[in-house]
Amino acid sequence: MKLFEVANKVFVVEDDNHMVQALYAHVSEQGIDVLVRFCRRVKERENMCKVVKKNVPNPNHQKRSNLSRMGEEATNIVVGKIVDLLFSSAKREIDYVRNCTKNADILKNEAQKLKDMSDRIQQRINAAKENGEALLAGVQNWMDKADIEISKVEEFLEEEANAKKTCFNLRPCVNLSSLHHYSKMSINKTLFLLQHQEDGQTYESCVSIPTPTPRFVDLYQTKNLDDIDTHKLVLREIIEAIKDESIKMVGIYGSGGVGKTTLAKEVAAEVKNLFAEIVFITVSQTVDVKEIQKNVEKAAKRIIINKEKVLIILDDIWKKLVLSDVGIPCGNNHMNCKILLTSRSRNVCEGMNVDRNICVNILTKKEAWVLFKRIVETSTEETPYALLAFFFPHNAPWQFIKQLESGLGACKHDATRQLRVLV
Repeated sequence: MKLFEVANKVFVVEDDNHMVQALYAHVSEQGIDVLVRFCRRVKERENMCKVVKKNVPNPNHQKRSNLSRMGEEATNIVVGKIVDLLFSSAKREIDYVRNCTKNADILKNEAQKLKDMSDRIQQRINAAKENGEALLAGVQNWMDKADIEISKVEEFLEEEANAKKTCFNLRPCVNLSSLHHYSKMSINKTLFLLQHQEDGQTYESCVSIPTPTPRFVDLYQTKNLDDIDTHKLVLREIIEAIKDESIKMVGIYGSGGVGKTTLAKEVAAEVKNLFAEIVFITVSQTVDVKEIQKNVEKAAKRIIINKEKVLIILDDIWKKLVLSDVGIPCGNNHMNCKILLTSRSRNVCEGMNVDRNICVNILTKKEAWVLFKRIVETSTEETPYALLAFFFPHNAPWQFIKQLESGLGACKHDATRQLRVLV
């Protein structure tokens, strides 16, 4: 078929996609460039002929108006622009065919870059998890998308390679339409991979944030207070006082070993969801002001700056403590700060102007025995014979003592104090 006839078949098609299909139907891949140049010349000559024809003098109309000439010139310009757009569109579609292999190679390279980037970020994620850090929001989602897209690209490239395999006579079996399809898809997929790489640049330098040290209340294991009514009743009273918005400072007092510290921790475990933070500080006889200030520094900021509710527990206070001197916000200006303190002395609690003072009484003999057996049954630390012999010097058989050899565990001091009611 002559090139002129091919050109006519191509240019009568208005739709760009149909124009490309017409090219595929009438021209080999090697002749595409020749066709483009030829078609451009044909259209130029055709336009010139039209212009000449329109400008031939008419015997009946010797003169044309200036307005008519301007209209024709404008029409020619518009037609030229349209032709240029058509050629640009056709060339773009033809380039898909010519650059199919090149575009597939670019896609393969970008997929490998994304895979390398994903591997580097995964290394950072593994290190962050080992350090107990929390991952940034979105990083895991980015990783999941990267894995999915890499898998899709690998499948696509395998499909594209199979489509270009040669037949038994070593001549290409693929048609121009397939080349156009795979080339265009390669470009589209490459753009997506590039965008995903750009989105993941932040995670190459940081994938996590440090997590705060677990609070004591998160590590504390609540005690079984069944059949120990003395503690259960006091615990309920303390919790009600803590929940009361009109009460800002609660004091619990009682003799040593009655369970004040344990009850304070039980309270913290019960009300932990009511406070943004709970701080537990052991004061003891020798007051370390700097240590207390260090422990409450973070909580004080949350109280003053963030206006969050915070519970501060001061355990084992032996003398009056001025809260402002140790960095604890208190008073009417900081109603979001709740104080719970424990002391052996009722006078110490009253001296600190507590709003509610609660006494913790010693357990009954029955309750003390229940507590002792419960501690022994859950203990693993070895206990000396002498400890039990001290409490049961005459009527405790040595066989019973040997059975308790496994010990009282970390709670042996509470148990021994409570057992004094049995001797």
